[in-house]
Amino acid sequence: MIGILLPVLQGAGSVALAFVAFALAFTWPALLAPLVRLRTEAARLAGFAGLGLVLVLAASLIYATPGVLLRDPVGLLLAFPVAALWLIGAAGLLVRGVVLGGAARGISIAFAVVAGCGALAGIVSAVLVQHGVPDTVTPTGAFLLAVGALAAVVFWARAEEPDPRPAIG
Repeated sequence: MIGILLPVLQGAGSVALAFVAFALAFTWPALLAPLVRLRTEAARLAGFAGLGLVLVLAASLIYATPGVLLRDPVGLLLAFPVAALWLIGAAGLLVRGVVLGGAARGISIAFAVVAGCGALAGIVSAVLVQHGVPDTVTPTGAFLLAVGALAAVVFWARAEEPDPRPAIG
């Protein structure tokens, strides 16, 4: 009995942390108003840097939790509900990103991509672990998401710059 209960409790902790991360993914724009009202530029910079760090930690939790949950021996029994939960969250974030604009749109869609990739990596990781193959999917996926995030930030920053080429016509 204890052998089955311990993985379930460990999974419950991961799910609780992931729910907090999903809640932050859905409600983070409410945190912007207090940061904008800070008096000094240094305080605003520190506040936005802290918010960015919290968003990165939340995205890490959302990406890694399915892999942690599904690596259990009981993991394959949980595969469908965990994947469904993550895909529902990803769909909700995608819809939210379509409706909103600006930074809220970008971050919502980014969280949707992270949630979908986390669910996919978790399922592939569980299958690999069941067959005795070392799991390289989760770290590789995390690396690709990080590179994609850096490319997206660079692309987004460049979108604000005017085009240096003269207009033809």
